Amino acid sequence: MKKCVLLLTLLFLLTGCMPINKSSYEEIISFSLNNQKINFKNHSSFGYSYYLPKGLMVLEDQNSNVTIKSEKYNMYLYVDLISYQNKIKNVYVENNTSYYSKTISNGDFFGYVEINLRENEKYLIEIMYNYAKIEVIVNNKDIKEMLSYAISLLSSISYNDKIIENMIGEDILNYNENEYNIFETISSDNHLGNDKGNQNSDTNESQLPDTDLIIKR
Repeated sequence: MKKCVLLLTLLFLLTGCMPINKSSYEEIISFSLNNQKINFKNHSSFGYSYYLPKGLMVLEDQNSNVTIKSEKYNMYLYVDLISYQNKIKNVYVENNTSYYSKTISNGDFFGYVEINLRENEKYLIEIMYNYAKIEVIVNNKDIKEMLSYAISLLSSISYNDKIIENMIGEDILNYNENEYNIFETISSDNHLGNDKGNQNSDTNESQLPDTDLIIKR
């Protein structure tokens, strides 16, 4: 099975594309982590830059908190510059009760993917990788597409050490006690009371409260 995944990943890398709907979650994750496009950056923020895949646009950028829109959904990105600066690591324990739960790694980079069924047949995707996290609630049929978008973006993030050092020196990154923890999933953290709406461009579909999506400072 592992050889098959490796061969498929190599084929995707050589051709530069992959059939997302026909691919497994593992194949999408592997391809997205190794996509050569991650070396190209087309968007910058305070202390970091990243590749924003085609089909996505930035709605709001508040330093470490970024709202990104796809055709149907809003994705919420949080970049943890403090954890990056201090090279903090944590261990994710795969959750057998989740719809999907997987540790991910590539060299020195680490993280996790966790997908859980929420209300109204919606699925909450939480992806932490490269000292940043993306959360989004989607329909089942869109999980693979959004998974590909999110991991490609997180994999591409590059940090500017000098800018981050200056921000820390000026106390710009002096977060409060209730800072968001990228290493914890929604089911394990203590922010469940903080709700934020997840906008969907399909007006015929009911709006689902998107619990705990990025806490703004």
